[in-house]
Amino acid sequence: MRQPRVERNSNLRLLMLVFCPHWYKQGIMTEIRSSMTAPGWGQHLRALIRIAAPLSFSQLSEMAMNVTDTILLGGLGATALAVGGMTTNLFFCTFITFQAALGGASILISRARGRAFAAQGQLEDLSGIVTSGVLLALLLCLPVLAILLPAGSLLRFFNEPAIIVTQGSEFMHLLLWALLPDLVIIGLLRIILPAFGSERLLLWTMPGMAVLNGLLNYGLIHGRFGLPQMGLWGSACATIATGWSVAILLVVLARSQSHLKLHLRLTRPDRAALGEMLRLGLPMMGATGAELLAFQMTGLHAGALGAVSSAAHQIALSVTSTAFMISLALSQAVNIRVAYWLGAGAPAAALRSTLGAVMLVVLWTSFTATMLLVFPQVVAGFYLDSGSADAAAVMPVAISLLKIAGIFQILDGVQCVCSGALRGCHDTFMPMLMMVLTYVPVSILGGDWLAFRAGYGAVGLWIGLAGGLGILSVLLSVRLFFTLWRALEGTLSAAGQGCADPA
Repeated sequence: MRQPRVERNSNLRLLMLVFCPHWYKQGIMTEIRSSMTAPGWGQHLRALIRIAAPLSFSQLSEMAMNVTDTILLGGLGATALAVGGMTTNLFFCTFITFQAALGGASILISRARGRAFAAQGQLEDLSGIVTSGVLLALLLCLPVLAILLPAGSLLRFFNEPAIIVTQGSEFMHLLLWALLPDLVIIGLLRIILPAFGSERLLLWTMPGMAVLNGLLNYGLIHGRFGLPQMGLWGSACATIATGWSVAILLVVLARSQSHLKLHLRLTRPDRAALGEMLRLGLPMMGATGAELLAFQMTGLHAGALGAVSSAAHQIALSVTSTAFMISLALSQAVNIRVAYWLGAGAPAAALRSTLGAVMLVVLWTSFTATMLLVFPQVVAGFYLDSGSADAAAVMPVAISLLKIAGIFQILDGVQCVCSGALRGCHDTFMPMLMMVLTYVPVSILGGDWLAFRAGYGAVGLWIGLAGGLGILSVLLSVRLFFTLWRALEGTLSAAGQGCADPA
């Protein structure tokens, strides 16, 4: 049956509005104003890259900190490495999960900037939103402390040796002194600075944070540079000192920016903004927790399969996690751009930003997929000593896992970008539900069945991960398409009430 003429014309207008905004001049006054001042495709791509580049460096710097800690602790022996590695991993996984709840602040700030752009006026005072973000971050410290203070009990639950339980508990209690600067100051600023268009501050400070952390770790663990030799405990103290130093530096640098000074001050919290942050942020925290849980459970299951499977899993996880940082940065960038353009009342520009981000992430993940599918042995060789007795056993398993990772690279990148764009649309609950209902039955339970029941081992675990990411990428892509399409139709309907239909 043929489409009604009015509907066909409406769809044509929507397509012209997205892909040819300067050709479409009739009847959509809001979109005419926005499309004539909004960037074209090239400017959209440059804006996304401008935001994503500092964010990716920031995230890679944080990964470099963990790698440096592991290498330096390795010189103290297996016990120190196990205590420091397990405790630090538990600290950062918990911290990252709860930090995701602050993401609503970025969305609200971006929307406010978009409204100011559309009105061609000055940006309103957003210190109430920033203060609400600080208050929320302080509140989030309470559940983090409730989880991590009894770290010894958690380690005992996983049947760790007594010495690791005892020293791990003491190590965690030291690390928790870094929670306030890491979550409340650095964590919040890393989220809101890009929303204010000041992401370059992260490019200046976060790599320096990794270097400072490495130097302090080396000095305090081994007693170099005139610092006391503290061994294992020196690593925790280095993390604390680095956190507070960088937090203070970041606040000073941010406050020195004239366009930020008005907003980055403590004032009366905005109750409405705080409620919106909770509505947006709690599902974002749940989604992050579900994703981390899927990979953590895969790691535990790989460990249960033996040392070879565990080593191969760690290699594949390290490679894919590093590559994923670029996709994650693009997700955060499109989150900001979509929220900005929707705040400006220009959903067509929001859709163009989304399509630009998808194009960039597909280009990046196509490259990483090619590397993992064509050169898996070369990639795995960076992690394995060819002279080691275990290398011959680990290499074939690692190659298999890297090939599976290569297959799901593009799907993982697409789902990540779609998730970020949906958050910019204020849509966080349903994406979280999709993640939980995909990761738990498919990635965790399905991977477990393939590994232990079907006999595929570590390969089965990663097939489960790939299956979950594939299904999720389809679900999120479809939801994002209809979400932005409805926003476009809403703009057409609102503007069309006062205009004659050219059809």
